[in-house]
Amino acid sequence: MTELAKSAQPPAQWRQMQIDITCQMRLVMMPFVTPLVRTEPDGAAHVGSGGCLEQLGRKLLLTNDHVVREGQGRLAHKYFDSDRYFAIAGVIGEPLPTDLAVALIDQSWHMTSHSAMTFPEHRIAPKHNPVRGELLFMMGFAGKRAYYSPSLNVIVTHGTPYLTQEFDPALEEREIKHRKFDPKYHFAMPWEPEKIDLVDKDKKTIPIDPHGFSGSLVWNTRFKEYGEANKDWEPGVAQLTGIVWGWPTNSSVPFATRIEFVTTFLAHALEVGLI
Repeated sequence: MTELAKSAQPPAQWRQMQIDITCQMRLVMMPFVTPLVRTEPDGAAHVGSGGCLEQLGRKLLLTNDHVVREGQGRLAHKYFDSDRYFAIAGVIGEPLPTDLAVALIDQSWHMTSHSAMTFPEHRIAPKHNPVRGELLFMMGFAGKRAYYSPSLNVIVTHGTPYLTQEFDPALEEREIKHRKFDPKYHFAMPWEPEKIDLVDKDKKTIPIDPHGFSGSLVWNTRFKEYGEANKDWEPGVAQLTGIVWGWPTNSSVPFATRIEFVTTFLAHALEVGLI
């Protein structure tokens, strides 16, 4: 799904271009993301999202600290196109303002057949600094698209792709006023369901309830950056630029932690041997 971004191009042409970009990004980025569930005596509950990435040759699972706490010590994840879930152990986390958590997944990586991948370290942006008006892409599991089905005894997890732009107070004509939002650590993205175009119009619904998006990875597509440089664009040039952590009920914007604080957190955890 995609929200119509502002452009000088004809609206219909720009809308179709965004849908095409969303479809391409979804295809390429799905292997890097994972739903996170809390196991229960009578099933499971979907609690958030996460992503697989690589740092210094280590395979890591990245999510939010508050998602781990909501997991209550029973958090599990699965690899792309595999139905088997693995318990998440040895988690290292830190609270807001970064709200980050990471765990090693090296040991379980080869214990099941899957097509998952770890996002490569060289494609992680050094800092969150997209050109103004750039298209951002996030991928996670939210709302009615991710739930436990008692009748089937399975977790249904349709991923939710979302193409948007960074929240611009000047264009939106409003400021973000929330006690937990700090522009030093965070950036925000608009979320207006009534303006969203569905990629799969005949299959899925827009998740009006965004719960479950916490821990979603956010990429800078670099589409506008490449266009301004007269360079051909493809999804492989996208850089990881942040991770979603919050969705205030009184504001139509998800909050994300800037990537430079993510990499600092990961580097410290690896340096001191916490993971």
